[in-house]
Amino acid sequence: MNQKKGRSAREWGSYVWNLIRGSLAPTALMALFWLVLGWVRAAGVQWAILWPLNFLTGALSGLEGSAFGGTLGKAILLVVFNSFFRGIVVRRKGSERRRTHFWEELKKESVSTALARIPQYSNLRLLSGDRTPMMLGCGFLGIGFALGVYPFLTGDGSLVNSMVCVALFLSIGKQISKQRGLLITLLNMVLARKALRTVNRGAIDRVFAGFAVGMAAAVPVAAVRAVPVVGGALWLVLARVLPWAMILAGVVCLGLTFWKMREAQTVSQEAGK
Repeated sequence: MNQKKGRSAREWGSYVWNLIRGSLAPTALMALFWLVLGWVRAAGVQWAILWPLNFLTGALSGLEGSAFGGTLGKAILLVVFNSFFRGIVVRRKGSERRRTHFWEELKKESVSTALARIPQYSNLRLLSGDRTPMMLGCGFLGIGFALGVYPFLTGDGSLVNSMVCVALFLSIGKQISKQRGLLITLLNMVLARKALRTVNRGAIDRVFAGFAVGMAAAVPVAAVRAVPVVGGALWLVLARVLPWAMILAGVVCLGLTFWKMREAQTVSQEAGK
């Protein structure tokens, strides 16, 4: 028995080591971008040509506004980037075969990402499928929480730092649609507890689907901030007021659902007497 446990420990250690080793290259690359782009911004250089790099890498997150929130956003972006990198790089013998396979996988991954994940058909169908007050409330809560937390994760709510919103949108949406991934694994572990086995899994999925869609909506909300004259005021409404309105709507819908359930239970008990 001890020998079996030893083999299991070695296999686990090998898995963790391979995971770390596979993440070294993309992590170093991202860290290099952060270092160089951060230094360039600190030097006062604000060339328009650098904007796409700042957006894609989230290099400026945390430099203005909330340093902790921006750093957390960078960490999330790094995790998603590592996951994407590991998904398209397959180790094969022979440099030519490796390059060919890499570009084939990159093309396939890019197409699937652009056409399948960005529209998020499954999440939109999930949000609009069941229109009961309970499911609508869960969707409202997810959207409201996403819109409310996005300024924190970006550091300052700016468009240039909103790549973390895109990353969360793609990652969470993919995991919900395929029902696998770190989020789904953790969710299954939590719901497996005896006290939580009666929790409606569909409602939980609706919350996360709403969160993914809310993160997608956060990107145009961030873009509104750059609109001349009215941009600042409009952004305050969309990023500060609207999230609380969505959360309030979600609470009302859930409250209505529980009230109806309790009323039905009371009627059933009276009929039984």
